[in-house]
Amino acid sequence: MNPLQLPIWKKLLKKKGTSNPEIIRFLRETSVFGKMKRRTLTEIARLVHVRKYVEGEEIFRQGEAGAGFYLIFDGKVTIRSVRDGIELDLAHLDQHSFFGELSLFSEERRTATAIASEPSTLLGFFQPDLKEIIETKPKLGIEILLSLTGVIVERLQKTNQLLEKAYYKGKQKNV
Repeated sequence: MNPLQLPIWKKLLKKKGTSNPEIIRFLRETSVFGKMKRRTLTEIARLVHVRKYVEGEEIFRQGEAGAGFYLIFDGKVTIRSVRDGIELDLAHLDQHSFFGELSLFSEERRTATAIASEPSTLLGFFQPDLKEIIETKPKLGIEILLSLTGVIVERLQKTNQLLEKAYYKGKQKNV
């Protein structure tokens, strides 16, 4: 790839060169990485990108190509969607939360905008990082994929439950 064509996140984010014990401790406290072995957490800590955002700064914008997901090391993030001129806050996230995980598996456009609600430090984990682990350490890659898949399934089940409640609530109003 031509260096001038590098994705924006490659230009903006600096990779941590060593496994930071504070990052490993943080990863252990998250739902997505919490059950992983120390060896796996050490590898992930080596690959994450640390980025600080000021209040109101966009992390990514709705419609942009996705390349990875973020964990909130500290601070708060709002996930906002705009459709047909209507702005809707989909989520208000704080420390240990994560977002954008579907972009690890697909290069589809972002479906919402992520905005720092206050000064925030995020850890980014991107497709090339995941691919590197899968290619160089397949067992670790499988462990990460299974963990991410479990979280995605859990979120999908919750979404389905919300849709069912809304549907049946609407049906009861029409009776």
